[in-house]
Amino acid sequence: MRIRTSKENDDLLYKIKTLYNFKNDGIVPRIAYVYSLMSGKLFKLEDEINPDSGGKEFRDAKSLFGTIVNGVPNTIIYKVSLDQHYGRNTFDDEFSKLFKLHLNHGLHLWNKEIEESNISNGGHIDIILKAVKKGLLLRKNITKVGVAPKRKDTKEFKKPLSFSLGNTEDGSNVVIKINDLREFDNRNIAIAGMAGSGKTQLIKDILYQISRNSNHELKFVFFDYKGEGNPEQLKPFLNATKCDFVDIVNDSGIKFNPFLSINLDEKQRPFSIKAFVDTIATFVPSVGVAQKNILTNIITDLFDEKNGTYPTINELFKKFEEYYEENNKKPDTLYAGIQDLTINIFDCNPNNIDILENSLYINLPPALSDTLRQLVVFLLLRYFNTFFSSTNDCEPKEHIFPLRYVIVIDEVHIYLKNKNARKALEELLRLLRSKGVVIVLLSQGVEDYKTKDFDFASQVKLPICLNVQNKDYKSISSFVGTPSSKYKLETEIKKLDSGKGLINLSEPKMIKLRQFWKTVKQENL
Repeated sequence: MRIRTSKENDDLLYKIKTLYNFKNDGIVPRIAYVYSLMSGKLFKLEDEINPDSGGKEFRDAKSLFGTIVNGVPNTIIYKVSLDQHYGRNTFDDEFSKLFKLHLNHGLHLWNKEIEESNISNGGHIDIILKAVKKGLLLRKNITKVGVAPKRKDTKEFKKPLSFSLGNTEDGSNVVIKINDLREFDNRNIAIAGMAGSGKTQLIKDILYQISRNSNHELKFVFFDYKGEGNPEQLKPFLNATKCDFVDIVNDSGIKFNPFLSINLDEKQRPFSIKAFVDTIATFVPSVGVAQKNILTNIITDLFDEKNGTYPTINELFKKFEEYYEENNKKPDTLYAGIQDLTINIFDCNPNNIDILENSLYINLPPALSDTLRQLVVFLLLRYFNTFFSSTNDCEPKEHIFPLRYVIVIDEVHIYLKNKNARKALEELLRLLRSKGVVIVLLSQGVEDYKTKDFDFASQVKLPICLNVQNKDYKSISSFVGTPSSKYKLETEIKKLDSGKGLINLSEPKMIKLRQFWKTVKQENL
């Protein structure tokens, strides 16, 4: 491959090479090219006038792109980065033209920063170090968590904790000793039940018992995706569990800064920024590689400016506005997604107490778009995941496993439709098992938990099947576990009805479920 630079670029190449005292002519073009990609710039070849070819000619790929091993040129690395940037495979002639356009753009960006810097104080060195620090983060779009330094001071409930699910047909009370290792080596719970099955009243009663039996030490968060929560109607539950009700729309947002999931440590921060960006891209439609690079760079610059403190969502959007205006970019889906987060979704006051300090009922009303509701949930889950992943594993004492927190995710089938959200939930279930976090998933059918790439029931020790529309034996047995007697399970499945549930621990059992509305009357809450 032969590439000849423009006359104007030739002058800039010489100027920058001399300033940095680079010995090889190919170093400046490589950096300038990547610099342009990192800015998120995209060209349409049909609309562009290619720079002239009156400058320096690079006669082969080795002189321009350098070599890897045994004299093999690095061309493929730069070509792949361009293909990822544009989201398609480019032909050689396209690559050559686009390389020149990005080289031209990158050189001008670089030169502008040099001219605005204080060279005598090493400003030009800071420019290139900043670019190297950012890197070209072109990895696939999977939601992951960052890892912070280990914390040892996390609160733990170290006593035995149990709750009742209800009574069997013979009147026996079904007690779940959730942190007794002799009965449960995994504390995750999955509940399947269609509307009217008693699912919501059951989980409220479980949370009530957990809160009461732990003397309110064990905190929880309940994500109500349907947004049907009414603070007045929920008052008995909120008072009994000492839980704070948060309506995202009517309470001017949740007192939480989603940037708290990003590690301030310089070595860890790029990875946690990448994970944060992946979370945004998972739920905001049509976010491509170039847009992710833009978001990554803006957030990185914002953290650099804040110098050890956390920015706010509003500050992020302000930077977005400036970037789009300076680069004559029209607002796109990413721009709209970040803008939506500024509309009283998060209260980022640095004086807010830690969100883990109190139990929370988070109401996500339909007034918010599906995209925004899902994004709010997963930005919070990212923080929980990052925080607890950074703690030491819980250390059992005898047969009691300490507990730290309970996360309840309602309507989980909504998230399981999204491949990257599934990966995040799978990660949540796997990573937090040893951290004393109980994950409770609620969905409408047993089939929701078995996706084409993962069986979520496999990560759950206590699956509870309530009245479901699909009473197929194979689906239910896959969810609750293979029974000791197929006939016994088939018999119990036929009894499923509103207010009843099926478990299969030692054997299939039909339970008349506890319902919180009944508990309110019985205990005069």
